[in-house]
Parts: sequence; structure tokens; C-alpha cells
Amino acid sequence: MQSQYHKANRTVFLLLVVLVSFNAYSQEIDLKSDLLFVDSVVEQQMPETGHRPYIYQNQPKTFKNSNPVSLIYGGSLYVYQNLFSQHLSASCLYHPSCSDFSKQAVGEYGLIRGTLLSFDRLSRCNRIAATDLDPQTIDLHVHRFHDSIKKYK
Repeated sequence: MQSQYHKANRTVFLLLVVLVSFNAYSQEIDLKSDLLFVDSVVEQQMPETGHRPYIYQNQPKTFKNSNPVSLIYGGSLYVYQNLFSQHLSASCLYHPSCSDFSKQAVGEYGLIRGTLLSFDRLSRCNRIAATDLDPQTIDLHVHRFHDSIKKYK
């Protein structure tokens, strides 16, 4: 009796293996279209990571943009944006990013006040500060909180 039970179990097991193996090959995979779809979704969610210009590009030479402090600040911001920011800003809470905010603040308010606004923004750029942010201010295109320099006038 026991041998008939083992034969039945073995037959059912072999039948299941055959059915599962046929089922595994029954669905065609179109890998190329799936990868293109994933790439299109990722492109929509990823921020633009192109080459960012120098902060004082296309401006006339004045003391404001040619003194050593401005040159060091602008150069370090340029290097950060084009080498490091692309790897680090994926988890940024705000739009524009902190480095773009800094560029805009220095251009709008000058080096001293722009630097102070940049330090303020960097101190708020963490996940703990996100608890105080209003969900109504999320920019739906980039899925980040909108924080413009215009509100600091």
C-alpha cells in the first residue's frame, strides 16, 4: 500500500514539474521594450544633470565678480555642481537644489547675504526639517518642495 502511495506522489510530483516547466516557457519576454519603459520612467524622475555654467559667466568684469573671494566661491560652486552634485542631490528635498539656490542668492543679493541665505538653506536640507514642511508646496513636476529665493526679500 505504501509503495502505491509513493508511486502516486512521485507521479504527481513529475506531473507538476512538467506543467511548471511548460508554464515557464509559455510567456514571452520582450526585454527591450521593458528596458525602454524603465528608462523613460527614470528619465522623468531624475533631475537634469547637464553641465552647469559658471556663476559669473557672461557678466562684465567688475569688482563684484573678479575679487579673490568671489572667484574662490564661484569656482568651488562650479566644481561641486559639475562633479559631486549629480551623485549627491538625488535625495535633495528642495527645488531648486541647494547649489542652484546658492547661485541664485549670490546673484540676487550679493556675496555676503547670498552666502548667509545659502547656509540657512543648507541647515534646513535634511530629513528632520521635512517634518515642518507643508505638503501643499510640493512641485508636482520634480516631486520636491518649492523654495525660491524670492520669498527672502
